[in-house]
Amino acid sequence: MKINDYLQRSSALFDENRLLKFVFIVMAAAFCFNSLMVYRAVSYQRTIVIPAKMSGEMEFVRGQPSERYLRDMSRTIATLIGTYSPSTVRENFEALLYYYAPEAYPQASVSWYSLASRAEESLVSTVFYLEKVHVSDTTIELFGHAVQHTGSTLLENGSRTYLVSYRVVDGRFYIMSISQKEMKAEHDTQGGEL
Repeated sequence: MKINDYLQRSSALFDENRLLKFVFIVMAAAFCFNSLMVYRAVSYQRTIVIPAKMSGEMEFVRGQPSERYLRDMSRTIATLIGTYSPSTVRENFEALLYYYAPEAYPQASVSWYSLASRAEESLVSTVFYLEKVHVSDTTIELFGHAVQHTGSTLLENGSRTYLVSYRVVDGRFYIMSISQKEMKAEHDTQGGEL
């Protein structure tokens, strides 16, 4: 064996080894870049759904709903809890109970069905005119004007504020509780569960 042949072969093997190392490093960098891009695509993905009773689209980014969706849900809730007649009260409250979280449903169903029975027996009609909606991470404050009648007798004509405690799990809006905020002359205090 000649020394030149040996040196050329070893030189070629070293060159081939360097080339393989370079290709491996480039492929590893491309794999890391691809993994980063897939992670960003998954974390920034948006699901857009246009439900039947909403005025716009529902948009969730990183599992959090858009403010527009929460405002649409607020209007739906305000209509269900604040505008009813003796013939529609039970249907409204049944639709409202659909939005409750499973753990809050038993207590809420007792409260809402009790209120529905009282409204049916007393022939109470209520209209709630939503004026302002304030949305935070866990609560929605619905401020408006309520007019309540029984037959032709006016029972209430004034401001009313509802506090809706909510959460969003896997894109599903859940009501945890709804309470009426009592308006006092000096300060506001939160009322009990409806």
